[in-house]
Amino acid sequence: MRFRENDRYCGNCSYLVNKDDKFCRKCGTEIGKGKYKPENNLMECIYGPPPVRREHICQSCGYSWTTIRMIDNEKKCPKCGGDAPYESDEEIFL
Repeated sequence: MRFRENDRYCGNCSYLVNKDDKFCRKCGTEIGKGKYKPENNLMECIYGPPPVRREHICQSCGYSWTTIRMIDNEKKCPKCGGDAPYESDEEIFL
């Protein structure tokens, strides 16, 4: 994966984070903390299941967001760092 200058990555797991996120959506690490490990930023698969739309809802603060991915690793809330498993999913055929 090629790193772009304006992209932000988790300092613990190297997951791409949005500019407003305070915590990593994958591992829950506070943004700006952790030791950056670029070797963990590898493509997970080239071929696989179709993308799935998933609705995440934080169990702590109620914040919600939607992802559309083949593999969804987002388990933590980007606002408070609480647990946020996905509540529903729908296959998206492109």
